[in-house]
Amino acid sequence: MNVDPEARLARLAGKIVDFRLRPPTGPYRTFFTPNVVGHVNRLLGHPVPRSYSISTEPGPTAEDRALAALLHEMNTVGVRLGIMNGRHSVNRPVPVHVEDAQLAELTKRTDNRVLGLAGIDFDKPMKEILAGLDTAVKELGLVGVCIEPGLARTPMYADDEKLFPLYERVVELKIPLMFMSGPLAGPDISHTDPVRFDRVARRYSSMPVVLGHGCYPYVKEAIALAFKSEVTGLLNVYVSPDVYVFAPGGQTYVEGINWLPKRFLFASAYSFMGVEDAVRDTMNLPIREDALDDYMYRNADALLASVPGVVK
Repeated sequence: MNVDPEARLARLAGKIVDFRLRPPTGPYRTFFTPNVVGHVNRLLGHPVPRSYSISTEPGPTAEDRALAALLHEMNTVGVRLGIMNGRHSVNRPVPVHVEDAQLAELTKRTDNRVLGLAGIDFDKPMKEILAGLDTAVKELGLVGVCIEPGLARTPMYADDEKLFPLYERVVELKIPLMFMSGPLAGPDISHTDPVRFDRVARRYSSMPVVLGHGCYPYVKEAIALAFKSEVTGLLNVYVSPDVYVFAPGGQTYVEGINWLPKRFLFASAYSFMGVEDAVRDTMNLPIREDALDDYMYRNADALLASVPGVVK
């Protein structure tokens, strides 16, 4: 399949939505160490994003300069909107907390160029979690929720019954839910097994479920959930493979995008890959033009349009 990357970029300018972007600010400045960011980018064939490098420099202006550089990078390749996620990953060598209020503040600082998904702190009782989610959506203006049950202090699977009240509240709020999946989603890769997400999505079939990192390495199984969503209407799953579309086996995601274009979302997973590098590399993939539009922005726009209060 012959593609013209520059023509594609020109056609998509100002439309692209990056559905997993962790700005180099606040806790995200130190969550991914320079060694980790450098190693992942090298594996993907790119240098560390300049905006991330700026964030690691000493001095009080580093964060503001890094954020400005990130927005410039988004502008360079026509990324209109980024989606960032809160997180409370305590089951890690260095725990991290990205608070909902920090995300709301970043949305204001970027003039609504980056919107937030609430994070869930499983150290709190469920009653407090639900109240916090209400505040995040109704008062802070966050547009969804991202959960990482495998990284809780006591790791859980996505289909753990203790999480059912949370899913019920997400349904009530009419917001999408992103699962952190992928090889780093828990103590072992059983925490990214699509069977777990299948059970949740079937039980709460009206809840849009986004599989961040595309359940890698379970590529075919994730595509099977997209297929099941497309043909049965019994669940509502979107696959967002982000950097793993460029990993070994990632070509199968490309086949899935062409086969089921309404079920995939583009993301860079910045800072695991620069926004510009992710967009430009995607332009070279053998994706049909109509499917590319769905992948790069149409599906994300449709998903966000269903969230109450989001500016259309």
